[in-house]
Amino acid sequence: MPAEKNRLHPRSTRRGASAVELAFVAIPLFLVLFASIELGRAAMSVQALEEAARSGCRLAILRSQSSAAAEAEVQRLTQSIGLRNVTTEILPEQLESMPQWDPVTVRVSARFADNSWVPLPKYFARYRYTASCVLPREAEPER
Repeated sequence: MPAEKNRLHPRSTRRGASAVELAFVAIPLFLVLFASIELGRAAMSVQALEEAARSGCRLAILRSQSSAAAEAEVQRLTQSIGLRNVTTEILPEQLESMPQWDPVTVRVSARFADNSWVPLPKYFARYRYTASCVLPREAEPER
């Protein structure tokens, strides 16, 4: 009689096989999914830092603006995208006394571990997103 039962219900011998197959396939699938989301977020963060550095540098080269205004613009842009612990460096520090056409550099950086959505191992803590922009100082306005 047991032989007839197996012949009538052939699926009963593969009970649980679908769950095991799903477990083997789901883990790599979710790893690839979360990795692609995190890489997309990293690319977005780098682009946001580049735009913040560019905007801050455009403000820093103006005669009527100070380095504090440029740094505030960088902070405004990075906070609007959700980046945390952003470091801004504006060179030279004294913009007011700079001659025309001297380069102004704005560097913006953020730690990778502070801006990740995925809990990362400790060895990723040393990596940083970095962006910079260099533009010449603006000329005196013509009268």
